[in-house]
Amino acid sequence: MATSSSSRVPAKPAGTSSVLSMLKAYSIPFILFCASLFYQLVVIPRAFPRSHYDALGIKAQSSIEEVNQAYEKLSSKWNLGVEVPSTIDFIKARYAFELLTNQIWKRDYDLFGIDEQFHVIEKAKEQYAGRSISEISFPLLETFSFDPEDHAFDVISSENFRSKLETDKALLIQIFSPGSVRCAQFSNKWKRIVTLLDGVADTGVIDLADVQLATYLAEKGPGGLPFFRHGKYFNKHK
Repeated sequence: MATSSSSRVPAKPAGTSSVLSMLKAYSIPFILFCASLFYQLVVIPRAFPRSHYDALGIKAQSSIEEVNQAYEKLSSKWNLGVEVPSTIDFIKARYAFELLTNQIWKRDYDLFGIDEQFHVIEKAKEQYAGRSISEISFPLLETFSFDPEDHAFDVISSENFRSKLETDKALLIQIFSPGSVRCAQFSNKWKRIVTLLDGVADTGVIDLADVQLATYLAEKGPGGLPFFRHGKYFNKHK
């Protein structure tokens, strides 16, 4: 008489099954937690980088008086030896002080995030690496002045902007800042553009001081901050 035998797979211990079930149950929440942590620690800081106000230990958009007071406070600590800043920390603080005590630069930075001479920090880091902060030459930033009236440019403002749209011609606008090195460098090219378009299209310039109009024509960044990508033009027929 033949006998049949069947092999049985040993059952998994109850403890192992419960551990696997627990891992499955918490795997998705764990993944979501890691993704959230990555977003907060990496993505958000990159989208909203540290501001120059942080280098002085004050809140964003503090007044020029508060910037002066913050820098004087830091300088006092450094001179007394209470704190000894690294070269890079000193350069960042000095850069912030010079930028934020210039009324035009500060306005452009606060409202539009414009910071044209940021490369100066990296240049100074290389130039003064391993050297004492007493050897650093001031000022770090160069001042520039650009006046469109010197070039006979047509200045457009909130008051006359609407009238500029009432003609059949296209309208090309440059948005400028009187303290901008790029605007100063671009002025001759813009003058050439104006000459070439004479009789074909209308042209004009808008000062960033006209905040309402400049903001209206600006692009919007991830945080809603208005900004200008490599300069800005506006075409009413676009």
